[in-house]
Amino acid sequence: MLYSTMHRVLTATIIISNCNRMMAIYYRVILLLIVSSRTNGSCNFTVSVPTNAKPGTDVVSVQSLMRMEKEELPCVIVEGDLYGRFTVSTNCTIVVARPLDSSVQSKYLLKIRVRRLQNPGDLVVRLKVNVTNVLGYPPVYNETCKTPVRHSVEGTSEFLFSGTLTAEFETTSGDVMFLKETLNKPREVWDMDSRKLSIITGNTCQFSAVFGVRGLNDVMVAAELFQSHHVNFTLKVFCQAESGQMPKVSVQLFSTQSKLKSDLHPLEQVVPNVMAKLQHPPLVYLFSVAYPTKSPTRYNCKFPSLQRPIMLSTDIDTVRVKHVQRITLDVNPVGCAPGKYGLLCDKTCICENSARCHGFNGACKCTDGWQGVACDIPKPGVSVTTTPSDPSDIFISANIIIHCQVHHLDVNTLSLRLPNESVIVSYGANRLDKTLFNIQSKDSGPYVCQVRDTRRNTFKTTIVLDIANCPPNKKGQLCDERCDCSGFARCDRWVGCVCPPGRTGTRCETTCPDGTYGKDCGKACSCQHGAICSNSDGTCTCTAGWYGSDCNVRCPKYRYGLRCQQACTCKNDAVCDNVDGSCACVAPWTGKDCDEKQPTRSEPLVESLVPVGCLIVLVVFIATILYKKNFVCRLAHRIDGETEVVLEIEQVEADLAQTVRPGWLSRWETTSRHLTLGHLIGLGVFGHVIQGTLQTSDGEIGVAAKSVRRKDTQCYRNFYREAAILVAVHEDQHHDNFRSNIIRLLGLINESSHKYILLEYASKGNLLRLMRREKRRDGAQSFLQCLRYAVHIARALQELQRLAITHCDVAARNVLITADDVAKLADFGLARDVYATVQYVADDGNGKEELAKNLESEVFPLNWMSLESLETGQYTCQSDVWSFGVLLWEISTLGQEPRYDGNNRPSCLRLARTLRRGIRLRRPPECSGEMYDVMSSCWQENPSARPGADVVEKRLLQLNLAFEMETAV
Repeated sequence: MLYSTMHRVLTATIIISNCNRMMAIYYRVILLLIVSSRTNGSCNFTVSVPTNAKPGTDVVSVQSLMRMEKEELPCVIVEGDLYGRFTVSTNCTIVVARPLDSSVQSKYLLKIRVRRLQNPGDLVVRLKVNVTNVLGYPPVYNETCKTPVRHSVEGTSEFLFSGTLTAEFETTSGDVMFLKETLNKPREVWDMDSRKLSIITGNTCQFSAVFGVRGLNDVMVAAELFQSHHVNFTLKVFCQAESGQMPKVSVQLFSTQSKLKSDLHPLEQVVPNVMAKLQHPPLVYLFSVAYPTKSPTRYNCKFPSLQRPIMLSTDIDTVRVKHVQRITLDVNPVGCAPGKYGLLCDKTCICENSARCHGFNGACKCTDGWQGVACDIPKPGVSVTTTPSDPSDIFISANIIIHCQVHHLDVNTLSLRLPNESVIVSYGANRLDKTLFNIQSKDSGPYVCQVRDTRRNTFKTTIVLDIANCPPNKKGQLCDERCDCSGFARCDRWVGCVCPPGRTGTRCETTCPDGTYGKDCGKACSCQHGAICSNSDGTCTCTAGWYGSDCNVRCPKYRYGLRCQQACTCKNDAVCDNVDGSCACVAPWTGKDCDEKQPTRSEPLVESLVPVGCLIVLVVFIATILYKKNFVCRLAHRIDGETEVVLEIEQVEADLAQTVRPGWLSRWETTSRHLTLGHLIGLGVFGHVIQGTLQTSDGEIGVAAKSVRRKDTQCYRNFYREAAILVAVHEDQHHDNFRSNIIRLLGLINESSHKYILLEYASKGNLLRLMRREKRRDGAQSFLQCLRYAVHIARALQELQRLAITHCDVAARNVLITADDVAKLADFGLARDVYATVQYVADDGNGKEELAKNLESEVFPLNWMSLESLETGQYTCQSDVWSFGVLLWEISTLGQEPRYDGNNRPSCLRLARTLRRGIRLRRPPECSGEMYDVMSSCWQENPSARPGADVVEKRLLQLNLAFEMETAV
């Protein structure tokens, strides 16, 4: 019994001892688990970040999540961020490092290792980051309004679009004013951070601008405009594109004084809380336009009739407008500089890896192998491209190359399957190229590139070729017929020549018939009163006495002539003719200006004869005195001098009556004592040029003084013709001395012994000498510079065409280069130092012999003259275009003299017959085909088939850009 009792006690003691040992072990395990959870454990958290969060945006602070703000926690992301979208700051805050894109990756599982310094051991934090969608983001790359990239450094302060606003309106004083404003972007005015302006763009190629009117003058103009015509506190102006397919441009003026919120609802839709953003201006403009096109567009605006005149401030004066006749807005996409986008070109693109940045909204168009909003996330796969890449360059009988390219994969096999089911396979290569020679229609169809990587994943892509076009200038079933389209027409395989607006005919060789314009000449012109209708867009060029969009508005009561710019001189209630300004007098007034009173019958005849008799006696008395002093003999000796001068001035004013206002000579005249002459710098048949200095109120300036070489009729005619033309150009209201490519006129000296035309001094001389000198150096760079000079002269011809003035001698020798490296057209009548004597080409008709007799003393630049000028002696702006084509030939040869069939000085008759046979200047060996096409278009036999100077300028700018890219490579 004792034994059993002791056994039970010992057993209990052992059990208690074992339990204590087990409890100790248990507590020790729990303690270890607790310690382990605080040292080598992990914590899970979830956060969200919007997909449009910019790099540098804080996502979350790990210290705040762990409630360890007072501890110093160095952190590092060890997993879950393959492409480096996030980074960690020094205070353990997760920050957006690169642009996010929820469409590519919407969730990130980040593993963050946290190292504590006070308590040894690492802590792992698992952070789930959800990337949430944002309405309207990322921006969409809309092809319909893709703008070019402006690579030139000049014009960096321009908009994404260039805009030119033109207007015609009548003032309360009876004047007709024509305004032309180019919208530019001074940095100090167009500030995106300004409270006066808000610009909103979208993915649909639409932008809106909200302006707060604040300046005193601006508020006065806007208030008068608003009060003259408004409905429900809103004034609306709509502009419709001429094509009729474009959305309207709208300009709305809102008064913020309305107590109804609905009146300002259109503003709030564009910019929420707009009034607070603009700091509550009294008046607000809203400008809206959708621009889904890549080409220039003209908008015609319908301005509401004014109930009362409004004030308008111009550069010259402040006027009051009583009627707005026409407003047009020309919009042209010009693009932003590389890496910039937005309407103001003030935003920086985020695109990487050669992705194209959309100039409108900054959207990125990724190249193959990349994805994401910034095109910086690798996209495994394969792509297929062709050389040439432009489908218009893939035509029958051409050679093309198919390229298969693998991106971000370890390649096992790469294959290309052709439409005939044959397969080309390569092993381990990242690229496969296949050249197809002399392609035909049978080569059309799908080309499939397929890659299999080392993990046995398969990727493939397909391109479908439609080889149905003939080679350039070919058409027909077998592509064996020539198109020979004229001008800028396009050759279609089945249709033939596809004419641009304003052209018609099987080869587009003729312009639209009178009264029609546009595509296929299908639109009827609305021009009235003999106005000239543009064949391309139907724009009316009004004749004297009329203005308005259709030239159907008569000049105001006291105005007449072209564009109603001449002031009537009629007096005593006479009626002024709106065309020529002649006065219809009211009795008893007579005379040119109706300021002479007709004598009544009661006046005796003696009273009428007394003034005449007195005048006769006075003339006899003066003649007697002059005879005694032998002055009459000297006057007779100078009959070809001063008398000839007066006759030439009268003739010039008669020839240029539409462009030169009377009194032009006196307005520009200065005295010879202000001129200091230097050395001779130019000499021609009719004139010479001397370098000199002219004393002005602003100090001395360098000039080139042109004068007649000998005192005869021909020299005087050329002298005054050139002077009158330059005055007409410089007195035009739209002429800009500093931007014009016509040589600048500084003054005239018209004294008996000194006659000079004072022009700006072009220190680099004429283009011909410059080209011949530079040809020995770097020919490619010289040609590129001369091509820019040609663009300058094309602009000068546009200005002359606008003024209806012909130059008659467009050649490299008459192009001067200023110190600023600007080409300017000069010499409107004096040089002609390399010409042969003119010979007249006989033709059926009357008056030909008389014309030849009048021209037999003239000398003309035969090799530069157009066919019609050789045959009729007449010059037009289109004959200047012909000469400009020869100038381009001179530039292509860097100064060679043009020759037809090797004869550099043919007779007029022989040259005219040569041109009639279709023979033109040959293409120089170093001249590209595109450049020669521009020249040839200038030498069309029909003057109306030749392109305008503006069209030639655009083609030269394209050639210039292509040549720059070629030389850069």
